[in-house]
Amino acid sequence: MKGHFLKEILILSVFILLAVSSHAALSDSEYIVSETAVHFYSEGLRINGVLTIPELQEGYVPIVLLLHGFLGHMNDLIVYDSEESLFEITATAFAEKGIATLRFDFRGSGISEGEWKDTTFNKQILDAVSSIDFITSLDSVDSRRIGVVGLSQGGLVAACLAGRDSRVRSVALWSAVAIPIHSYSALLGVDSVERAMIASPLEEIEANISWGGFTVLRREFFDELFSVNPVAEIVSYEGPLLVVSGLKDDIVFPQPEASRLFTRYHKGVDRLLEQDSGHIFDLFDRRDKVMEIIEATLEWFLITL
Repeated sequence: MKGHFLKEILILSVFILLAVSSHAALSDSEYIVSETAVHFYSEGLRINGVLTIPELQEGYVPIVLLLHGFLGHMNDLIVYDSEESLFEITATAFAEKGIATLRFDFRGSGISEGEWKDTTFNKQILDAVSSIDFITSLDSVDSRRIGVVGLSQGGLVAACLAGRDSRVRSVALWSAVAIPIHSYSALLGVDSVERAMIASPLEEIEANISWGGFTVLRREFFDELFSVNPVAEIVSYEGPLLVVSGLKDDIVFPQPEASRLFTRYHKGVDRLLEQDSGHIFDLFDRRDKVMEIIEATLEWFLITL
């Protein structure tokens, strides 16, 4: 009971800080923003990304990793009435307020090396660990102030990364996958999971995707639906945690119950932000919902990093 009471006090303190500082934080003078194409290596594969950084006269800046979702890439999801993607807008908003970001394509995705059919959760987690190794080598970055944003499957990866790598200081999960077998059975079909369970390790499994089209994955991906548990891993992370739930999410569902699993088992300061929107915050049809999420996440990191 004492630990639970202390957590409630800490959460209340964060909410007060958010309320007091949010308006000021978003109205402060902005930094000049620069973007640079970068790369690093993960298990011998070249991982390509973009570093967006505020140009400071002196000192070091905090940095946030931006982790894309299943079948995505670092510059996908173009926001309504815009020519910019979700993470491009996020990166610019963060940098204008003094926070650098690194977005990158996981192996086999976008322009990074590797084949998509070989992807697994653990391989993406290794890519994320390698990205932290990379950013800690940068002269302008404060390696003691590293945050992570993960969208959908990227949220699963972010939760596991936070539990496994003590260098992560603050986390935001956007529509994060909480129970893999549940989400991917709905996304790829129960029949695909059943076929994968009797397939040989290197056999390619073709699966129809609920939103249209199909993808090809090996059995190893399906095995990890049972062996990787992001909710269990978040237990090992005690830093600040923001969880964002789109209440109309038809991919990670039911909401907010699925998102609430993370805050239920997380031991540190956390906040669950519920929004009346879908899995990717209705960004194809309107702009206000996703901007609300970006701004709330920026406020979170301004306080917690």
